[in-house]
Amino acid sequence: MNLTITSLTPERLGEVAALARGCDLGVRLDEAWLRRLTLDDPTCLPELLLVAESGGALVGFCFGALREGRGVVKVFGVDPRRRRQGIATALLSAVEERLCSLGAADVRVGAVAPNYMLPGVELTHTDAIAFLSRRGYQTDRNAHVDMAVSLHRVDLDTRQATRRLGDEGIVIKRADGDEIAVTAAIARETFSATWEAEVSEAARFDPPPLFIAIDARSGGRSGGRDGGRDGGRVVSFAAYDVTGPGRFGPTGTDPAYRQRGIGGVLLKECLRSLRDRGEVMAEIGWAGPIGFYARAVDARIHRAYWGFSKALAGAGQT
Repeated sequence: MNLTITSLTPERLGEVAALARGCDLGVRLDEAWLRRLTLDDPTCLPELLLVAESGGALVGFCFGALREGRGVVKVFGVDPRRRRQGIATALLSAVEERLCSLGAADVRVGAVAPNYMLPGVELTHTDAIAFLSRRGYQTDRNAHVDMAVSLHRVDLDTRQATRRLGDEGIVIKRADGDEIAVTAAIARETFSATWEAEVSEAARFDPPPLFIAIDARSGGRSGGRDGGRDGGRVVSFAAYDVTGPGRFGPTGTDPAYRQRGIGGVLLKECLRSLRDRGEVMAEIGWAGPIGFYARAVDARIHRAYWGFSKALAGAGQT
């Protein structure tokens, strides 16, 4: 088989997105999303974004990244009609070799945020798991999960809860302009730099897929470091679409404001926005508090993933 491996170019984004959909990867990819997660990600160096061609046809892809000296494989796939022909081996070997030359000591498949495509390798993808195992990748078998919400079967009415919170001085609203940056800074301070990056992505959308709760009685200043435009302090946030179309998260609440129903209201506001635009199902990506989501919106686990890692021999050598 005559196989040619080259770097991804903007002209091939649509072709790669179509192939990715045919590979049943479990992630919704169109050309715009693929660009954002590859060519627009500064950690995805051109030499790590590889596509394979045979006989003039695109037959596979493997997209890597280098983050803080560590290699990442975001996603890989091969045309189902061309599997077991060494295509995935050739692609992954090329990414590993290039990561070695860049000084990466190891590589991880999945479970690396932000701008991740999947939390790992879905457990139903037996061939992919077997392939990585043969290649020397290991997993601790600790699973990440996605949960699904049927948007037309769940009560997403927040009016009563919003009124109750309003009586307590908590304002629920969709974030705008300056509030996105303020909320992103709070996400970093309270949670992680990863969540800061993901919340910041809300600025790419119109309207912003980010809802916030503001304590109007806290004395925060409009436009201040932790303030909303309407005054007060941002104490909770919830985003959707920023990690993928129709995906909920991240979400977080200041510990001092938990157990008051704020997170549940923000969750439902996000899901109702998805339903109003025509979505029938939403995913809660990389779900944490499974019991909360099950109680709040009858969410159900529908995908589970393992992360894989491998030490790279000869890292830093050319």
